[in-house]
Amino acid sequence: MEFGLRKAVATDLAWLWETKTRCLRGYIEQTYGLWEEDIQRVRFNATFIPEEVHIASLEGRDAGFIAARQDPDALQLFNLMVAPEFQNRGLGTAILRHLQAHAQERRLPIRLQVMKVNPAQQLYERMGFRVIPAEEIPTHFRMIWRPV
Repeated sequence: MEFGLRKAVATDLAWLWETKTRCLRGYIEQTYGLWEEDIQRVRFNATFIPEEVHIASLEGRDAGFIAARQDPDALQLFNLMVAPEFQNRGLGTAILRHLQAHAQERRLPIRLQVMKVNPAQQLYERMGFRVIPAEEIPTHFRMIWRPV
């Protein structure tokens, strides 16, 4: 799949917030209860680091984003969001393959966590990520992919 990838800039903040809300609100409500807009917005703004965020485009439109950081011992995947209207078209898989190729070149594993109620866990498992049982917490699975 052909997709574009560009670094996020401050003017992308509103679109990123809207996309994250559209993708995760239901899972957050299932996991934690009531969605508290103000608290969620403060958390989002506090963790938005433009250098860690890349926006994926498809058909000339912003379609999703990835937030990741390369640490010395692993690539940390914080978010992979695909806007609902672009889901189930292979974009998430293509973005993960791109990230895995990057990690493979550097011989680094990729680490992430996913809410237990989020079906994205199935995508991660199909892409070779495995749950780390010792790091499981009540609300999330922690997962790892290792280069071959």
